[in-house]
Amino acid sequence: MRVPLAWSNLMHQKARTAIAVAGVAFAVVLIFMQLGFYGSVEATATLVYDQLEFDIILVSSEYLHIQEPGSFPQVRLAQASAVPGVARVAPVYIGFNRWRNPDDPADHPYGRKRRHLLVLGIRPTDRTFRLAEVQAQRWRLREPNVVLMDRRSRFEFFGEGLQTGDQTEVGVTRISIGGWFSLGGGFGGDGTIIVGDDTFSRLFGNRSLDRVTLGLVQTHDHDPDQVRQVACQLGEVLPDDVAILTRDQLRRWETHHWVHNTSVGIIFGLGLVIALSVGIIFVYQVVSSDISSHLPEYATLKAIGYDQPYLVGVILRQSLLLALLGYLPGLAAALGLYALTRRSANLPIEMNLGRMVLVFVLAVAMCGVSGVLSVQKLRVADPADLFR
Repeated sequence: MRVPLAWSNLMHQKARTAIAVAGVAFAVVLIFMQLGFYGSVEATATLVYDQLEFDIILVSSEYLHIQEPGSFPQVRLAQASAVPGVARVAPVYIGFNRWRNPDDPADHPYGRKRRHLLVLGIRPTDRTFRLAEVQAQRWRLREPNVVLMDRRSRFEFFGEGLQTGDQTEVGVTRISIGGWFSLGGGFGGDGTIIVGDDTFSRLFGNRSLDRVTLGLVQTHDHDPDQVRQVACQLGEVLPDDVAILTRDQLRRWETHHWVHNTSVGIIFGLGLVIALSVGIIFVYQVVSSDISSHLPEYATLKAIGYDQPYLVGVILRQSLLLALLGYLPGLAAALGLYALTRRSANLPIEMNLGRMVLVFVLAVAMCGVSGVLSVQKLRVADPADLFR
């Protein structure tokens, strides 16, 4: 009967093992959080576009991303509507403005600073959003200076007790809250409002509506092949001042920008590398220290006939046991932190099975690498030293 040597080593010094498990759990939490934030960047990259009603979207040829979208002449929508296969078109206006917190006292920690706000302008007669709440309330946007507000906005900045009918200012224009919807923000702004096109013009100094930010195109046939065919026809008809994108193309564009071209995605990607490095170093220190303190015992095992591969297997099993013992509390802590982040920051950070499996594999790999690095110390366990 073989003695479970790896487990016995861990249980021999419970305090050291507890520290090692805590270190692995800490690394696992870091990995979960970095992957969670990284995933939320991808989720929020197309958050607005996912709720817009279109098969094909027209954007400015100078379009970079939703915060720098550019604009193009509204006449392009009329030209697009004449293309065979196009059912309807609708303009969307995008801008960023400042919201004044109506109940912000003078001694508030944020002072009386106005907060960054995404403003989406639509024609109230158009079916622009997939959100049922917006469709049911869009008639209210016909009234001057009435807005629909995202209930997932950062209300510590915008006003904790806001209700329908409350008034405040966006820019220099007095507005009234006419209703609510649920969309969510992300890394681009603290909140979102939807307004009618006339109100949008007033919020931005009577800006002309002749230039639009987005053109939503719906086709008669929603089959992907037919949509791509209509997109090609639009490309032949429309001038070079607009770009024509399908929904999938736009999703890839926005996701690539936020994940690869901004500091947000880069920081979280580097954070993942750092978390793995911290875990490898921590486990290596613990396992190698354990080997050093038991060198006479390992030398004795060699002297009685146990070969090097067997001892290496013991160290690797010991490392993998640390991975398993550290993963479970790390997962529990990450679930709590995910819930806290969703509640406090309104970020769409969600746990899923794929991520749990991925982090477990990374934890096993992390501890496995540490074990491989640590076995080098076994080379100095010489049985001859026992008789010196």
